[in-house]
Amino acid sequence: MEKTWIGNPPKVRTVDRRLLVAAPIMGALAAGLIVAYLRSQASDGTASVIMRHVVVAAQEIQPGTKITASMVEIKSLPETAVSAGTVTSLDKAVGQTLRYPAARGEQISSLRLVEPPNAKALSFQIPQGARGFTIPVTVSHSPASLTVPGDFVDVLFTGPVANLGLMPPIGRNVVSVSGISGVVTLLQNIQVLAVQRAYVENGAPYDNTVRGEAPEKESVSYVTLALTPEQSELLWKAVSAKDGEITFALRAFGDSKISLGEAGTVR
Repeated sequence: MEKTWIGNPPKVRTVDRRLLVAAPIMGALAAGLIVAYLRSQASDGTASVIMRHVVVAAQEIQPGTKITASMVEIKSLPETAVSAGTVTSLDKAVGQTLRYPAARGEQISSLRLVEPPNAKALSFQIPQGARGFTIPVTVSHSPASLTVPGDFVDVLFTGPVANLGLMPPIGRNVVSVSGISGVVTLLQNIQVLAVQRAYVENGAPYDNTVRGEAPEKESVSYVTLALTPEQSELLWKAVSAKDGEITFALRAFGDSKISLGEAGTVR
């Protein structure tokens, strides 16, 4: 039976096959353009960061330390992260003395460095934690004229030992009786930093191998010792004690033995 339509028959829509073929092509082209754009943005962002080579500490470095090649290294950092005055080559850091402490990875600034030829001050040679303490000496009562910077000595005191306030047993067998005067070995194995104004100008702290030269054509009336703050207090009491006198005995090179049994014994 044939269908009959009342009115106009419905229109049949047909899809253009050219659009079906072009759609995926246009989609792929759009995706490609997006990827290219993103890559160009990333490339531009990377290129805009300027990197610089700087010198950083390869380990923790204490102030007063003469820098060696193993203590520092070159690191590449963005220019915006580089501190002002940071050293950019190893040869500008190695061989110089660090004025302030540096943590591992910290940039080495030229302001932190002191060139050895310009470090004409005893403070650059004092060992870490020590203090320079000057005592008066006489060449007739001490080997002062035979002592050179870097030597080690024992410090002796003669006079009213009770006034020094020595309390056993702090490494000393001290007989401290009111009114007793005698001789006591106050300090042992103390390094001489300077004889008169002569010291070792090597831009690095003293160690047990560093030796200098005695002052020429100059009488010796004082020497400067490397002491801890506590030793400085004790020695100041001895220096300022009424009717007391201090001197020192020169130790053999390499002899660092501390005699606990005799040190500080009143005789």
